[in-house]
Amino acid sequence: MTSLKLSDVAESRVNNLNLMRFVAAIFVIISHCYSVVLGSDAGDFVYRHTKQLTFGGMSVGLFFVFGGFLIARSCEHHSDAKTFFKQRVSRLFPELIFVVSASALVLGPLVSTLAPGEYFTNPQTYRYFLNSFLIMVHELPGVFTNNPLGNTVNASLWTLPVEFCCYILCFIGFKLTRFNQKRFILASVPVVALIVLYVWKFSPQQLSVVRAVVLFYIGVAFWVFRDKIRIHTAAGIVATAAFCVLLYAKLDVLATMLLFPYVCFWLGYGTGGRFSNFGKKFELSYGIYLWAFPIQQTLVQLFPTWPIYGNAVCAALLAICGAFLNYAVIVRPLKKNIRQKQTLR
Repeated sequence: MTSLKLSDVAESRVNNLNLMRFVAAIFVIISHCYSVVLGSDAGDFVYRHTKQLTFGGMSVGLFFVFGGFLIARSCEHHSDAKTFFKQRVSRLFPELIFVVSASALVLGPLVSTLAPGEYFTNPQTYRYFLNSFLIMVHELPGVFTNNPLGNTVNASLWTLPVEFCCYILCFIGFKLTRFNQKRFILASVPVVALIVLYVWKFSPQQLSVVRAVVLFYIGVAFWVFRDKIRIHTAAGIVATAAFCVLLYAKLDVLATMLLFPYVCFWLGYGTGGRFSNFGKKFELSYGIYLWAFPIQQTLVQLFPTWPIYGNAVCAALLAICGAFLNYAVIVRPLKKNIRQKQTLR
């Protein structure tokens, strides 16, 4: 049985994270296909059992757990605020701006019930660009108005302002504690209070945000205490089994808070990095995540009789194509420009 300290692999590129994020992005599509095709009251089989957690929620949780871990690592590597936030902005915004612009200027007029002249003179068209600045605007004029889920263009974007706020809080936390373990524990009191409120007080919509923030914090904690955390095969298997049992017992909050992060890190770092080359050249999960929802809504409008999984399969394939488009138009030129600047220095 494999057993290792998390600190021994925390800096290594030999891990399965790219594959896991790719699979998570696909699971978000699968989770959304129920509500997109059938309406807001529908949900995947996890939601039908627990009434608040979905496959998509778990996938977003995976993004936030590893996000907390990797952003905490970035704080230590780039302790200067300018460098840290420049990297975060270059990772988050270029692809977002591209997808928001394509949705408003290309997809919108093609599927809108309004004539092009009406569409492009409607102020709502240009309000949609606020999404590029993490200000959520979900509608475009005349777009998806007759779909079962309504006229939401890209429901997935809600996670991005939450994620960016987590970046800010993580950097502030690093500056205050320098990720000293004792200081970090003292600073954790508000987070523990948030977890208590998470269990007792929040509505299902608020739960999604709070769950993401708490899992991000847990990911940060895994980085801070990486020298004390052991990743063991037997523990990973037991944690996975216990997670499934708690979900079956409808104790999804306990499952998510206590077991899910360890399962993620075991799969990511404790299984030998068998898929460490996956996505080494093309990391597509973020692009898939950005493109998937508007593609699913478009498919429902064009092919309203398609079954649920027909929508999911076609949307996944098209979202992967969209992610490759992002890479060709946005990511690759940006990387090339960064390399050129580094060479000049």
